[in-house]
Amino acid sequence: MVALTSKDTYDVVIIGNGALGMGVAYNLRKRDPSISIAVVGPSHRKGGATVAAGAMINVWAEMAAGQYDNPALADRAELTVAAMELWDNYCADLSEFTEKQLEVKWGTYIVNNALGSPHEMKAVDYIVELMQKRQVPHQILDPGDVPFIKPEQKGQPIRIVRVPDGRIDSRMVLSAYERFFAVRDVDLFDDTAERLQVGLKLPFVGADKTITLASGTTLKTKALVMASGSFSQALIDQVPDLRREVPRLVWGAGSGLDISLPPWVHRYGGLDRSVFDIDAVIRTVDRGGACGVHLVPYGNGEFYLGSSSGVWFEPEAKPRVHAVHVLLRSLVEEINYAFFFATMSVRGPGFRPVSMDTFPLLGQSHIPGIWFANGTKRDGFTCSPYLCGEIANEILGGRSSLPKRFLPSRSLISYKTAAEAIEDYVAADFGGEVQHGLNLPPYALEPYRNMKRAKIKEIYDKRKIQNFGIHPELPHLYDNDEFFAACDHKREIE
Repeated sequence: MVALTSKDTYDVVIIGNGALGMGVAYNLRKRDPSISIAVVGPSHRKGGATVAAGAMINVWAEMAAGQYDNPALADRAELTVAAMELWDNYCADLSEFTEKQLEVKWGTYIVNNALGSPHEMKAVDYIVELMQKRQVPHQILDPGDVPFIKPEQKGQPIRIVRVPDGRIDSRMVLSAYERFFAVRDVDLFDDTAERLQVGLKLPFVGADKTITLASGTTLKTKALVMASGSFSQALIDQVPDLRREVPRLVWGAGSGLDISLPPWVHRYGGLDRSVFDIDAVIRTVDRGGACGVHLVPYGNGEFYLGSSSGVWFEPEAKPRVHAVHVLLRSLVEEINYAFFFATMSVRGPGFRPVSMDTFPLLGQSHIPGIWFANGTKRDGFTCSPYLCGEIANEILGGRSSLPKRFLPSRSLISYKTAAEAIEDYVAADFGGEVQHGLNLPPYALEPYRNMKRAKIKEIYDKRKIQNFGIHPELPHLYDNDEFFAACDHKREIE
């Protein structure tokens, strides 16, 4: 890449200062010290997914039953597997720019308990089978083997599996990027991109993309990276050819809670002190489309509890009561009753970028020089070392090993077959409602599922969709006429 030299012109402009945007800039600079790079994003990162997260390095605990039976789902899972292998060296390199050594603390406890749905049992069965097949180190533990998991009686654990997933504070990673940029000549604009103009006349050469910031500053570039999550949609909409070809991004809202054991507990006790011994993430598996309840220990009685999840057509500035209620109830009922006395504050909401098929948007679009590091849902931080390195390689003229099926200019990818997607919706809906207090007698389960099955089939019929599988988190966007008109996109099969 030949460097541009104008003060307001950059070789690469990256919109978004979360894990993916900062990661792409970091990898570009590491590979080529000569090019000019700008990263645009407000320093408060309000609504950003990275800062609202705990954050976990999720790989094996995120596997869904039958994940590798579907090629697209298998490809998405492999992104996390590839990234997991990079994290330790990635942290070692970044630690040159931190006061405290960056490191992933590995280990996660997956819990099946009496409050979970059959869907959760099936998911953990699959995770164990998959790890055994691939010779991934893990432990199947009896509930008594983990003394700090002490829930209320109704949430007693049935099975605990320790997997090699990890955790690291995402805010420390972002801070390390910022320090690196300060000494390696990457310009940070504490601003918001509001307008995008793209020169669409052939040939595509030079700085033909102009970004106007909220402050009035204009930046020109020949390589633009869309890495601001769902916020990118406002820019995409300004380029009709891009809006037409790239699946729409919607808002995967999620909030977490910062949990603290108050000073009197530290001084006087009064609780079972095993709660201070929590040494790894404790979590359930997927629940109704969310990543399950998860507790991330920071040490010294400080924790992150996450997280709520919902996919919306428009962002909501505040978390919903029912979402926070489920988290608080799960903390005491499913993890440790000592948290009844904890204090809390809300973190978020953050908006996970969810495409209209829930698969990521990675690489160069059909418009040369417009790149995407987006649509990663809740896997963006986990995958960032791998995704950002591959995208940086390709921007610089090299090759990328990212799956071509996830290129941003594409048709919607079917979530399994339509029949399988419908059954997954029924299972996910039931799992979510159980967490909100649904308690049905055994004879009512099948009638309930039949009712939900009929409802989702009505949506398929309404939109004349026969073979395409709608992801279980998205049917409400297909059901609402206004949302569907905005989100409808060509599908790989009908």
